[in-house]
Amino acid sequence: MMPTKGYATIGLKPSVLTKLQNCTDEHYPGMFLPSALIMMMNEIKRGQYSVETHNMKLDLSGGYVSLTIRLDVRTWLRENYEIYKEEYMKKYRSRNFTQFAGIFMMNMFESKSRTSRYIIKLKESDFLWLEEEFKKRKEDYKMRFGITEFDKFADIFIKEIFEKLNMAKKVLTMD
Repeated sequence: MMPTKGYATIGLKPSVLTKLQNCTDEHYPGMFLPSALIMMMNEIKRGQYSVETHNMKLDLSGGYVSLTIRLDVRTWLRENYEIYKEEYMKKYRSRNFTQFAGIFMMNMFESKSRTSRYIIKLKESDFLWLEEEFKKRKEDYKMRFGITEFDKFADIFIKEIFEKLNMAKKVLTMD
């Protein structure tokens, strides 16, 4: 479905909407919630992370307030509702699409938060060091892995470093 085909309205409990807006401010400063949902839907579709279920208690009291979102986002939420309806009924006691949508969106943000904890942030000096390592090890990595691009080298090289760190941790914590 084309994104420009229209908009839809979904109902959310006030406390859920407030939490979603706070999460939006944390992950996408200055952006409105509907725009953040578009970006997150696309990130999830591209496989940058997946929506996991998390332990959370939500206040589902009060009336519903409406949130206008793009129709393709609502369609995507509806598709996920059909897939995860039973699981969400058991875990969160959600009784309908509206409750599911609020909980699912909270899980989207929580999954994004957990994923971002595993992102490595490099300073410029670290990046320059990584480029130097690439130059030193370029031929070796080309022969061992068939890698000639810097980004693929960086992925494997950093993964190897973490594997060595984990191995060292295991050796140092043995009783």
